[in-house]
Amino acid sequence: MSKIQWTNETWNPIVGCSKISEGCVNCYAESLAKAPRLQKFEQYQKVSDWDGTVEFVESQLYKPLSWKTPKKIFVCSMGDLFHEDVNFEWIDKIMAIMCHCKHHTFQVLTKRPDRAVFYFNDHLPNIGLRWFALGENVAVTFKSQTPLPNIWIGVSVENQARANERIPLLYQIPAKVKFLSCEPLLEPLELLSSIPVEIDELIDNEQQIYLNDFVDWVIVGGESGSKARPCYYDWILRVVQDCKALTIPVFVKQLGSNFIHSNEAFKHKTKFKHSKKGNIEEFPNSLKVRQFPQF
Repeated sequence: MSKIQWTNETWNPIVGCSKISEGCVNCYAESLAKAPRLQKFEQYQKVSDWDGTVEFVESQLYKPLSWKTPKKIFVCSMGDLFHEDVNFEWIDKIMAIMCHCKHHTFQVLTKRPDRAVFYFNDHLPNIGLRWFALGENVAVTFKSQTPLPNIWIGVSVENQARANERIPLLYQIPAKVKFLSCEPLLEPLELLSSIPVEIDELIDNEQQIYLNDFVDWVIVGGESGSKARPCYYDWILRVVQDCKALTIPVFVKQLGSNFIHSNEAFKHKTKFKHSKKGNIEEFPNSLKVRQFPQF
């Protein structure tokens, strides 16, 4: 069972990563990989420097096959599936497991949507993978089934610069469900403006694409940990209000360890018990929103 509020389980057939943007500065996965609890495992010993070294953990690959009850599964919470050093053959195998386990919902979150675009649009072979694992004969051919209905793909957008960079790339990824993770939220975000995307079939250059034309879900939250950067109430509220205006489901995950409310009365009245301020009962009423896509 995962402690991440928007998923049921985490699955890490790939571990290890490197920092590429502002949201990576206080990476929780880097800290966890160095923790004694995970250093008992060989894969985390190999990636603990968080220098771009990645490991394919084949022993973890078949884990979803053992979960018979349908679950929401966060893929690669301790890495990035589309990291530049992750071999596409590894991703093929992970995709095959996700395709085979149709009873689960897989949530893939990346900071590297450019590589995801290339994988899905240029690399993805019409392959058939076959192997025997956990008592099951696994055989899948998945290109013809893309986009797979049980795979959600999202991008991290911690500030406006990354939103402007990554959201147009998300548009190009073939996924039934696309989402944004605005966490850690490091500055105000503008979600109501049109999105500058390249659309070959458009003749009329005046046509505009907006977030609710292709984004199905938004997660938002402040940073956790002793070094957490500030996250202001007004920033989170704006994301919630923009999503409401766009009719996009929004999930307020946590306020963050360094949450700042503009209302002095609220600051003095509330004594948070949760270090990440992730207990929804302690949220301001206007932020008590945890919605999921409905399909």
